[in-house]
Amino acid sequence: MSDETTQMPENTPENKKNTKNKVSKKIIIITASIGAAVIAVAAAVVFVVLPLTKNSVKADEFGWYHNYDAAKKLARQENKSILLLVSETGEDKDSRTLKDTILNTKEFTAAARKNFVLVNIDVTQAAYQKTVAAQNATEKEQKTADDNAAEFKRNMQILSLYRTQMTPAVYVSTKDGYFVSYIVYDASVATPAAYLKVLADKTEDIKKVNALAAATEKNSGIEKVKAIDALYEATDQNYRDFLVDIYREIPDLDKKNESGLVSKYVLATANSDAIELYSKGDYPGAAKIFADAATGGKLNKDDTQQSYYTAGYLLGSVGSQDYTTIIAYLQAAYDADPESEHASSIQQTIDYVKNMETAADNAKTGDSSAKTK
Repeated sequence: MSDETTQMPENTPENKKNTKNKVSKKIIIITASIGAAVIAVAAAVVFVVLPLTKNSVKADEFGWYHNYDAAKKLARQENKSILLLVSETGEDKDSRTLKDTILNTKEFTAAARKNFVLVNIDVTQAAYQKTVAAQNATEKEQKTADDNAAEFKRNMQILSLYRTQMTPAVYVSTKDGYFVSYIVYDASVATPAAYLKVLADKTEDIKKVNALAAATEKNSGIEKVKAIDALYEATDQNYRDFLVDIYREIPDLDKKNESGLVSKYVLATANSDAIELYSKGDYPGAAKIFADAATGGKLNKDDTQQSYYTAGYLLGSVGSQDYTTIIAYLQAAYDADPESEHASSIQQTIDYVKNMETAADNAKTGDSSAKTK
């Protein structure tokens, strides 16, 4: 089967244990990874929120913005890259140290702002209350809480896209918001000058991604498809969801599939859309995204089988008892290519689910009989 669905391998930068680096252990968010055989719990946020009392559209006294979308717009206007800091200044000592000794200093911000728009999403337990108004709240207080909650939700989406798992976390992105690099927290990088050197070392990576992104804008038709594919392949697989808006265009750009890439990106788009629904708890909807992709006539045989299988596996993995739908998805996966190397495993899964369905039916029959007696 194709491996184009987004994966979250254990050796991503956020998950690596580096004995040379002092990495904060404060977990703030667990993000989803939907693959052919792995459906993880998505976007499990544990009461974390942004300090929404600050004016989001203006930089704070240190030069940091607190609204990602506004900062991204500014970055494009000023042709600057984005430096995103995710911190937790309530309980995380490393976050406070990084901000106080480096990132909030005049020496750092004066230099960094020449090439970057600075964005800080600060997550704190105490600030959670700001998203909920008191029962006797005035109309103004309720609106403030609603605005805070809306911004909280948006920022959690951003943290999910960045696969943020701990604080402090620092990311470099292009002016378009395309991922460039994750900067692991290192306590030995202890001065503004040293941290500026770390950023300077990312210059060539930024230029590379910007050049690839520019090619997607200046080309059209098949050449644009190829340019999008080049950018996609150059991007760390954990951060490709940032590109969904451009690779979603590929089926329309290449209606005859001259590039041979349409199936790849229909499945990638389905994966991205399904993750969004999955993170909201709409598991049937997420599964249907994959099933619809499989029935759309744009996937090759291998990807069709994978898409149907993922739809069935997704429902089963969350404990759904809609066995009829699960079996239908899995059967469609088998029928897509009965001769594939995965067909026998899919058939075993179908038999297993059918046994579960029979056991559930028998249990219901037994309960009914007991009640009748």
